Amino acid sequence: MSLRKSFVWLHVASASTAFCIKPSFVSSALSSPFHQVNNLNRSRSSSELFMSTSNAGLSDIGKVSSKDKRANNGMSSDDKTCWRDKIELSAARARKVRGGNYVQLATVDPQTMEPRCRTVVFRGFLQPQSSKDTINETSCVMKMITDGRSNKVEEISNRAKNTSDVEPRTAEMVWWFSKSSEQYRIRGRLAFVGGGDFENDKDELLSLARKQQWGNLSDMAREQFYWKNPGTSYESQAEVPLGGRDDDGKVLPPPNNFLLMLLYPKRVDYLRLTDNFRQIDELDSDTWSWERVNP
Repeated sequence: MSLRKSFVWLHVASASTAFCIKPSFVSSALSSPFHQVNNLNRSRSSSELFMSTSNAGLSDIGKVSSKDKRANNGMSSDDKTCWRDKIELSAARARKVRGGNYVQLATVDPQTMEPRCRTVVFRGFLQPQSSKDTINETSCVMKMITDGRSNKVEEISNRAKNTSDVEPRTAEMVWWFSKSSEQYRIRGRLAFVGGGDFENDKDELLSLARKQQWGNLSDMAREQFYWKNPGTSYESQAEVPLGGRDDDGKVLPPPNNFLLMLLYPKRVDYLRLTDNFRQIDELDSDTWSWERVNP
């Protein structure tokens, strides 16, 4: 078969799409080394453009191109922003990932001074009381829930009572985004709302946020708060209201052991493994400042 009358298939690495080069191109490419290189470069550029716009995979999310790095002195367009803006983008990229809103929360047992870590579900940011478009402490409060009978509540509460630490309620959250290879280590003050035993229980807005969060839970999640004490020897559960609802199907008021758990960030350590970019954000006098540091 004559090469001039055949089609040549160009396979691009790491892609399942093949690109066909017409015989006229083959003819011109064979006639001149300069044209051969020039046309191949054009073909490669067209293939890459097609891949970037029509066939981009999830593994490409979060990657920074060399061209973008050069245009921004080695920094992508979102590198000059506060962690709060970065994490919004990270969460948006991971919203379809099952378990993408699972985070790890670490505390310290005040009796043994040993670390304790567990996985909890991030429930979104607390709606700020002020409408001003400013990233400050109140616009960065992170919502979770917990059972008032759990160890984490006791650890934070007892540490606050039995220590002279400047900030005894400190905890640290780790949030890993697998698709974009980003990690956020978020340190701050942990607070609880609910049950009548916490100072925030008198705050009407926080109490309302707790009630709304209770209503937003699935029926199965609400049922767990009617189970027997966590961590004790197993016994058959007492009668639990189905779905946390009454006989008419209406959601019951939250029990006292249902707590809204709030993390007030003070320091965030951000790391992106795709290009080893690391940034430290710190809150000072209700204003965030950030700096790029060595990874």
